[in-house]
Formats: sequence, C-alpha cells, structure tokens
Amino acid sequence: TKDQPVLKTDWEIYISQLAMDITREQSPQRLLAAREKLYELLIHCIPATTILKTLTNLLIKNLDDSIKHQVIEAAAFYEHRIAMGSKDIFHLEAFIAYVFAS
Repeated sequence: TKDQPVLKTDWEIYISQLAMDITREQSPQRLLAAREKLYELLIHCIPATTILKTLTNLLIKNLDDSIKHQVIEAAAFYEHRIAMGSKDIFHLEAFIAYVFAS
C-alpha cells in the first residue's frame, strides 16, 4: 500500500550504525572499529562507492552546517580515489579519518 514504509536493508542499517558511531566519538579505537565494519560491508559485496555515498548522506544529517561542505568535498575526492585505486578499504578509511579530523 501507499502508506507502508519501505524497510531498510541490512547493509543500510549497518551503515547507519557506522555513521552514528563516527559522530558519537572520534578516537583511534573508533577508527579501528569502523575499519572492521567497512571490511564486513566489502566482504558482503557492497560496492565501496555505495558505502561512501550512503555514509556521506547519513553523516551530513548529523554534522554541523559549517563542515558539511568540507565533508561532501572529501567524499567526492575519496570517491575519485576509489575509482582510480585498487584497495577500496584504504580510501574508505581515509575518508572516515578525515571526518574525524574535521
């Protein structure tokens, strides 16, 4: 029916949890936990660009307006790096580290 909400897939819920973790605490331990979650997503054949886009959209909702533009620019930068490189995990992790530093 029209009023029935669309359910999120498991990987979307997993990325939502990752986004909440990133905004809640920025620490080396949190970055390590984020890496493990990214590996889990990649192992289950979720494309790195999809992870990056979904994560960026979720982060933008929770970030201060003053850094939203910087995070979007960084997402575009790392999406390009993913397209040009071969180790997606490095670029995804670098994006998260950038968000931590912002």
